[in-house]
Amino acid sequence: MTDYRTWARLNLEGKREWGEIFPNGKVPIQSIATQQTKVEGAKDAESVFTIDWKELTTEQQLLMLEKLSSQNGVTKEAVLKRILKTGLSLRRNLISSCGTSRMELYF
Repeated sequence: MTDYRTWARLNLEGKREWGEIFPNGKVPIQSIATQQTKVEGAKDAESVFTIDWKELTTEQQLLMLEKLSSQNGVTKEAVLKRILKTGLSLRRNLISSCGTSRMELYF
Protein backbone atom coordinates (compact mmCIF):
# COMPACT_ATOMS: atom_id res chain seq x y z
CA MET A 1 0.00 0.00 0.00
CA THR A 2 1.27 3.45 -0.87
CA ASP A 3 2.16 5.64 2.08
CA TYR A 4 1.02 9.21 1.57
CA ARG A 5 1.52 11.96 4.12
CA THR A 6 -2.12 13.00 3.76
CA TRP A 7 -4.80 10.72 2.32
CA ALA A 8 -8.48 9.98 1.93
CA ARG A 9 -10.10 6.53 1.75
CA LEU A 10 -12.76 5.96 -0.85
CA ASN A 11 -16.13 4.61 0.30
CA LEU A 12 -18.04 2.03 -1.76
CA GLU A 13 -19.45 4.65 -4.14
CA GLY A 14 -16.01 6.25 -4.45
CA LYS A 15 -14.45 2.88 -5.29
CA ARG A 16 -17.06 2.34 -8.01
CA GLU A 17 -16.22 5.72 -9.51
CA TRP A 18 -12.43 5.85 -8.99
CA GLY A 19 -11.38 2.29 -8.10
CA GLU A 20 -9.62 1.64 -11.39
CA ILE A 21 -7.26 4.54 -10.64
CA PHE A 22 -7.01 3.93 -6.87
CA PRO A 23 -7.42 0.14 -6.50
CA ASN A 24 -6.49 0.17 -2.80
CA GLY A 25 -9.01 2.97 -2.16
CA LYS A 26 -6.36 5.35 -0.82
CA VAL A 27 -6.11 8.77 -2.52
CA PRO A 28 -3.38 11.35 -1.83
CA ILE A 29 -4.90 14.70 -0.87
CA GLN A 30 -3.33 18.08 -0.17
CA SER A 31 -5.12 18.66 3.14
CA ILE A 32 -7.57 16.95 5.48
CA ALA A 33 -9.59 20.18 5.43
CA THR A 34 -12.34 20.29 2.82
CA GLN A 35 -13.27 23.24 0.66
CA GLN A 36 -16.60 24.31 -0.78
CA THR A 37 -16.70 24.46 -4.55
CA LYS A 38 -19.17 24.31 -7.40
CA VAL A 39 -18.87 20.87 -8.97
CA GLU A 40 -19.91 20.49 -12.60
CA GLY A 41 -23.43 19.10 -12.84
CA ALA A 42 -24.31 19.92 -9.22
CA LYS A 43 -26.88 22.54 -8.23
CA ASP A 44 -25.16 23.70 -5.05
CA ALA A 45 -21.57 23.98 -3.88
CA GLU A 46 -20.14 20.72 -2.54
CA SER A 47 -17.54 19.83 0.05
CA VAL A 48 -14.39 18.55 -1.67
CA PHE A 49 -10.84 17.49 -0.98
CA THR A 50 -8.07 18.46 -3.40
CA ILE A 51 -6.16 15.48 -4.81
CA ASP A 52 -2.39 15.85 -4.55
CA TRP A 53 -1.61 15.51 -8.26
CA LYS A 54 2.16 15.34 -7.66
CA GLU A 55 1.76 12.24 -5.46
CA LEU A 56 -0.01 10.23 -8.18
CA THR A 57 2.04 7.76 -10.17
CA THR A 58 2.51 8.47 -13.87
CA GLU A 59 0.08 5.62 -14.60
CA GLN A 60 -2.54 7.12 -12.27
CA GLN A 61 -2.11 10.55 -13.86
CA LEU A 62 -2.55 9.10 -17.36
CA LEU A 63 -5.64 7.11 -16.30
CA MET A 64 -7.11 10.20 -14.64
CA LEU A 65 -6.53 12.33 -17.74
CA GLU A 66 -8.09 9.66 -19.95
CA LYS A 67 -11.16 9.27 -17.73
CA LEU A 68 -11.79 13.00 -17.29
CA SER A 69 -11.15 13.68 -20.97
CA SER A 70 -13.68 11.02 -21.95
CA GLN A 71 -16.27 12.17 -19.38
CA ASN A 72 -16.07 15.83 -20.38
CA GLY A 73 -15.50 15.53 -24.13
CA VAL A 74 -12.28 17.57 -24.08
CA THR A 75 -8.66 16.77 -24.83
CA LYS A 76 -6.33 15.33 -22.22
CA GLU A 77 -4.17 18.43 -22.67
CA ALA A 78 -7.13 20.66 -21.74
CA VAL A 79 -7.84 18.52 -18.68
CA LEU A 80 -4.21 18.69 -17.56
CA LYS A 81 -4.11 22.46 -18.04
CA ARG A 82 -7.19 22.86 -15.85
CA ILE A 83 -5.83 20.50 -13.16
CA LEU A 84 -2.55 22.42 -12.99
CA LYS A 85 -4.41 25.74 -12.83
CA THR A 86 -7.24 24.97 -10.39
CA GLY A 87 -6.48 21.58 -8.83
CA LEU A 88 -8.35 18.30 -8.94
CA SER A 89 -11.37 17.99 -6.65
CA LEU A 90 -12.63 14.81 -5.00
CA ARG A 91 -16.16 15.06 -3.61
CA ARG A 92 -16.42 14.50 0.16
CA ASN A 93 -19.40 12.16 -0.28
CA LEU A 94 -17.07 9.65 -2.00
CA ILE A 95 -14.81 9.42 1.08
CA SER A 96 -15.20 7.24 4.18
CA SER A 97 -12.26 8.71 6.14
CA CYS A 98 -9.09 10.74 5.83
CA GLY A 99 -5.85 11.05 7.72
CA THR A 100 -2.44 12.61 7.84
CA SER A 101 0.99 12.01 9.32
CA ARG A 102 1.72 15.74 9.15
CA MET A 103 1.85 16.58 12.85
CA GLU A 104 2.27 20.31 12.16
CA LEU A 105 -1.44 20.40 11.29
CA TYR A 106 -2.30 19.69 14.92
CA PHE A 107 -0.36 22.58 16.49
